[in-house]
Amino acid sequence: MKKRNILNKMLSVILIMGLLAAMMSGCGTKSEDKGSQKTEGKPEDKREAGTKKVRFGLLPYQDWMPWMLADELGYFEEAGIELEIITFTDDITCAEALQSGDIDIACGNSGSGPLAFSKFPELRIIGCTCGFLGYAIMVRPEDVKENGGDIKTYEDFYAEEIAKGTDEDKAMENAVKNACKQLEGKTIVMDRGTGSNLPLNAALKAADLTKDDLKFMDITDVEGALAFLDGTGDFELGGYPQVTSLSENNCYKLVSGAELGGEAVCLSVEMARADYIAENMDTIVAMREVWYKMIDDIYSDDTSYMEKLAEVTGKYTGTDVSLEDMKNIAENIDPWPLKEEAAQIFFEDGGKWNIEEIYGGSLDYWTNINGQVEAGTVDLQVQADTVKDIHSKITK
Repeated sequence: MKKRNILNKMLSVILIMGLLAAMMSGCGTKSEDKGSQKTEGKPEDKREAGTKKVRFGLLPYQDWMPWMLADELGYFEEAGIELEIITFTDDITCAEALQSGDIDIACGNSGSGPLAFSKFPELRIIGCTCGFLGYAIMVRPEDVKENGGDIKTYEDFYAEEIAKGTDEDKAMENAVKNACKQLEGKTIVMDRGTGSNLPLNAALKAADLTKDDLKFMDITDVEGALAFLDGTGDFELGGYPQVTSLSENNCYKLVSGAELGGEAVCLSVEMARADYIAENMDTIVAMREVWYKMIDDIYSDDTSYMEKLAEVTGKYTGTDVSLEDMKNIAENIDPWPLKEEAAQIFFEDGGKWNIEEIYGGSLDYWTNINGQVEAGTVDLQVQADTVKDIHSKITK
C-alpha cells in the first residue's frame, strides 16, 4: 500500500507540472522546447520606464525558492528589476539556454558545473546560494540486514564500531567505508547528469572503488525513484524529495550526504555569461542584494516569511510543504548563509563550503572518474575570482 501511495503522489506531481506547462502556453512560453520550460514573467509592454528585465532560468528545487518568494513579495520591483522566470527540468539544458542567450541568469550547481564549463567556457558563477545536504544512497527495506537481507547501513556499522570501543571519528570513517563497500558489483539508480555525482564520488573514494566497480541505471530523479520502488537496481541515489518519498515507503539510508561529508555537499549557484556580467554588473549586484534581504527576512523572528516560503516552494516543486518541512529544509537540508556569513563559508580557506574545494572535487570526478571533461579545459580560478568580485560589491 505504501508503494502505491508514493507512486500516486509522484504521478500527481508529474501531472501537475504538465498542467502548469499547458496553462502557461498562452501567456509567454517560448515556442522552442528548452527542457520543458515555462515562462512566468510579466508582459514586456507593461514594464515601467527604467525597469531592467532579467530572464531567470529556474531549476524547480527548494535551493532557489527564496528568489521566487522575493519576486512574489515585490522585492525585485523595488530594486527596479522585472524577473521573467523560465523553468527548466535539468542543469545542462538550463546551461545551454544560458550559453545561447535565451536566458540571462541560470541556476546551477557544483555537481554538474565542471561539465557545463567545459561545454560552455563563457559561463561564470555569479553567486553562491547554499550547500545542499539532502543526498542519500537508499536501499529497499527488504534488503537490509535487520529485515533478513544482506545490507548493513552506516548506522549499523557505526554502532558496531562504537561497541568495539573505536573512538567516534574513526568509527564514523570506518562506518562510511564499510557501508559504501557494499556498492561494489551492484546497480545504482541515479541521474548521472546532476549534482548526485558529488555524493557518488565521495562514496567511491571512501570505499576505494571506481565507477567501473558499479553498474548504473541512468534515470531522472522522479522516474528513478519510481523504478527503484518497483525493483529496479540495488540502490538509489537522489536528492531531498526522493529521500523523503522513499523514506515514507520504509526505505533505508545506506549512507547520507551529511555522513559522507566533504565533496558530498553540492553547492547551488547562479551563473551568467561573461559578456552579460560585463554589461550588467549593476543589475547582478542589485539581485544579490535582493537575495540577502530575502534571506534576512526568512531567518527573522517573523515566521510569516517562512510560512510564505513553504507555500511558494510547494507551488514550484509541485509537492506539499508544511511549515515544519520548510524549517527543516532551511536549517538542515539547504541552509542559506546570511550575507555576513557568506564570504567566510564560501570563499575563505577552510570555509565550510569552500567553492574551490567543492568544485575541485567535482572537477576531479568529471575528469578522472567519469572522463567527460578533458584535463586543463576548465579554469576554476576564474570562476572563484568572478563570484568573489561580485560579492565584494554588495553594499546593502
